Amino acid sequence: TFVEQPCGDERGRAIVVDWGGTHGRVGAVRLEGQGQVGILREDAFTFTEDDKAAPADRVFDVIVAAVDRLIGGDRRTAYALALVYSFPARLERIDRAIALPMTKGWHPAGLEGRDVAGLLGAALGRRGLSNVAVRAVANDTVAPMVLQTYRMRGRDGSARPAEVGLILGTGTNQAADLPGFGIRNLESGDFNLVSPQQTPYDLALDREVTDPAPGAQLFEKMVSGQYLGEIVRRVVGDLAASTSLFQWSAVPAFATPFGFSSVNLSRIEADASSRPERQTLRAVSRLVVARSARLVATTLVGTLRQIDPALARPHTIAVDGSLWGGYPGYAGLVRAAFEELVGPETAARIRPEFVRDSTAAGAAVIAAVAGRERTPAR
Repeated sequence: TFVEQPCGDERGRAIVVDWGGTHGRVGAVRLEGQGQVGILREDAFTFTEDDKAAPADRVFDVIVAAVDRLIGGDRRTAYALALVYSFPARLERIDRAIALPMTKGWHPAGLEGRDVAGLLGAALGRRGLSNVAVRAVANDTVAPMVLQTYRMRGRDGSARPAEVGLILGTGTNQAADLPGFGIRNLESGDFNLVSPQQTPYDLALDREVTDPAPGAQLFEKMVSGQYLGEIVRRVVGDLAASTSLFQWSAVPAFATPFGFSSVNLSRIEADASSRPERQTLRAVSRLVVARSARLVATTLVGTLRQIDPALARPHTIAVDGSLWGGYPGYAGLVRAAFEELVGPETAARIRPEFVRDSTAAGAAVIAAVAGRERTPAR
C-alpha cells in the first residue's frame, strides 16, 4: 500500500474523497496532533447511471466539483488530498494507482490502465484548484489501522502500532503491517480456502450470485453483512419446506432473493419473544452470525501468526464496519472464538478496538504522513 504508520504528532488539514460506488463522500479533516482528529465537514455526492460509462475525465470532474463545494471555492488555502479508491488498482507508490478493470457496474471510458491520482489531479487543475494536491491513494481497510495507531501514539509516542485493520460491514477485508513487507492490503474477502466449510446454502448462494462471480469472494459470502441475511432466508425457506415451521415464509421478504436484510438480524437478536417460531428464527440467526464471527476470528489469528508466530506479545486490531459495530455481542463472539483457538491467556493479548467511521480521519492521517506534515519532535 506504500502507507507508513504515523507518529501521532501529525498536524494539518486534509481533504478526503471516498469513492467506491454510485455514492461517494468528501470530507474536510483537521489533524490536531497528540492523536486528535476533528471532522470539519462532510458532504455526499452522487453519480448518475450515465456517469458509470462516461469518459474518465467526466467522472473525475464530478468528484472535483464536490471538493470545490466542500471548501467553498477556496483557492488560497493549501490542502493535501487523500483518495480512498475502493475499486481494483495496482499501487505503484503512495500517490500513484493504476486502475484495473472496475466492478459494481462501472466501465468509464479511458480509465483502465491510467493513474487515478493523476486523473484526479488533472481534474483539480481544470477546476482551478491548484491549491489542492493529491498526496495519497488508499484503501479503506488501511484507514482504521492507521487512525488507531495515530490515537495510541498521540497518547504514548512509544506505543506499538495497530498491526491489523479489519473492515466488517456490507463486505469485509483485512490489511496488515507485515514484518519486512510493510502495510499490505490482504483482500481477505477472497480467502477461498474456506470452501470445505461451505454448507449447501453457501454453495447455492455462490452459484446464483453473479457479482462477484461464482467461486470468488467465498469468505466474504460467508461472513459479511451483504450475505448473512440471505443465508438466514435460505435456511428458513428450507425449514418451511420440510417442517411445519415458517409457513408464512412466502411473504416478499423471505420469498425474494436478498429480500431479508442483515439489518434484521440485530432486531431478531433483541427479540425476547417466547413464541416457539420466533425462538427458532433467533436460533437460526445466531448460528449464522456465530459462524461468521468464528471464521473472522480464525483469519485474524492466522494473520497475526504471520506477524508473531507464537503470539507472544500484545496485538491491536483496528476494526470498523456496521456488522461489528451494529450486531449486539458480535465482538464477544469473536473474543470467545479467540479463546477457543489459542486459549484464554493468549487471547487476552489480542485486543480488537472498534474505530467507528474511520475512513475520513484515517485517510487524512495517511495524507499527512505521505506529505510529511509533522510537528517538531517532542
